[in-house]
Amino acid sequence: MKTLFMSWIFPLVPKRLLSRITGVLMRLPAPGFVKGPFAKFFKINVSEAEKPLEEYPTLDALFTRKLRAGLRPIEGSIIHPADGRLTEQGVVEAGNLLQAKGWTYPLGEFLGDPALAKVYEGGTFLTYYLCPADYHRVHSAASGNLISAKHIPGLLWPVNKWSVNKIKRLFCLNERVVLNFNDPERGRWSLVFVAATNVGYMTITVDPSICTKQWFWGPPTERTYAPAKLVKAGDELGIFHLGSTVICVFEKTFGVKAPGIEQPVKMGGRLA
Repeated sequence: MKTLFMSWIFPLVPKRLLSRITGVLMRLPAPGFVKGPFAKFFKINVSEAEKPLEEYPTLDALFTRKLRAGLRPIEGSIIHPADGRLTEQGVVEAGNLLQAKGWTYPLGEFLGDPALAKVYEGGTFLTYYLCPADYHRVHSAASGNLISAKHIPGLLWPVNKWSVNKIKRLFCLNERVVLNFNDPERGRWSLVFVAATNVGYMTITVDPSICTKQWFWGPPTERTYAPAKLVKAGDELGIFHLGSTVICVFEKTFGVKAPGIEQPVKMGGRLA
């Protein structure tokens, strides 16, 4: 039944309109008798939240909550950028990343920069899936200089396991924001926010002028930062307004070796 729905019915659903409606509902004032069952349904660990449940005025505020101070210590110079599940990782080979078993997608298209993709040949990529229960703020995986960013409009397909295994080049189809960094000692790395159904709205904390979830597509927009913006490992980069996917790509000079896939990770956990 799920395959039937996702293959034949869901493609016809106006996903951008659906995401807009969900966003409006999420930002309406939420009474206490709604927030408690909502948090329980999505298995949100409210004990980790910065504020008591009753102090969040909307469901969106609850989803985008900060955590209590000190709850995610930064354990290394290269860390996991988000809470979630590490669903895929590996080496950039022939300009491609692994999406699922037997399926790859072109890094140059994904980043919107074929020249930069060549820099990452032989490097490491990591794919993180954030479910609705997870902490939704994304942090810097390493220290470095933010030198450029690119917003690439696109579709809003789900990024769940079914979609990853059934939709070719999924991460190249969906809307995304690419942040490109340079570490003077170790080299280049990029972090990409990938949008999804009901997650068209992404707040880019490090540059709030980047506007996502637009009604009409335009061409990709690129920003170059001069001077570059210095970030440290663990600094907040942006927020998903629900759950989605983060993909990090490191130049091989970083020497990143990730743990096995399909396991939960926490932001700040040591990566290398």
